[in-house]
Amino acid sequence: MRKLIKLAAVIVGMAAFGLAQAQTGITGSSHDFTDGLMGKKGNQGAGTAVSEAWNGRKEICRVCHVPHDHSQAAQRYTNGLLWNHGVSSATYTMYDNTWSSTITGAQSAQPDGTSKLCLSCHDGTVGIDTFDKYAGGAIWFDGSATGYDTGYKVPGFSDGANLDLRGTHPLSIAFPAANVNEFKDPAIATWIGGETVAATLDNGKVQCSTCHDVHSQNIATGSHLLRAAQTVAQGGVASGLCLTCHVK
Repeated sequence: MRKLIKLAAVIVGMAAFGLAQAQTGITGSSHDFTDGLMGKKGNQGAGTAVSEAWNGRKEICRVCHVPHDHSQAAQRYTNGLLWNHGVSSATYTMYDNTWSSTITGAQSAQPDGTSKLCLSCHDGTVGIDTFDKYAGGAIWFDGSATGYDTGYKVPGFSDGANLDLRGTHPLSIAFPAANVNEFKDPAIATWIGGETVAATLDNGKVQCSTCHDVHSQNIATGSHLLRAAQTVAQGGVASGLCLTCHVK
């Protein structure tokens, strides 16, 4: 009888895990620019119609990556990951420990790693259609008939001539050492897909991709590509994403 009870508990646990996790890949996700839809939460929701004629080849991956650079003058591949999209030349205001004494990790002077790549669309200074051989500059996060929701623009405000990233979670910053009163050990803390937090750091740094799975493999259902549910409605616990790393 006890074995049956244990088996039932395992089955219920697996079912709950399945409800909280989406593993459907990039096809049909919010980074799929071939389906003529915007406004999905990750892979969820019907979205609303938008023209994606700007993606002339109708490829999903090519908007960001290309296997061969074809000697494009911009040499975008030097930004990493077979990169095929224009990157921002903006100067950003970053977190530092003079602005907030709680910032203890080493902070890069400007965004680097995968965050620089994410910002090439999401900071609003480079057109989404600036990729491959295309000059771009017609499709933006501006809420227009041809553009996408302004809510995808990060950051949402400016500080003088600089884009101010202090309104977002710190990025391009070293994950602090484990501290029983502040931070969990990233080698032990895990996301919804089973990866450790350490595995999603970029050279030991917290980047956009630490919390978001842009390829939508292991994300919380109904979230914005989050690696862990942040709400009960997403199938997790309140502030579950935050509490994956932070001891509060």
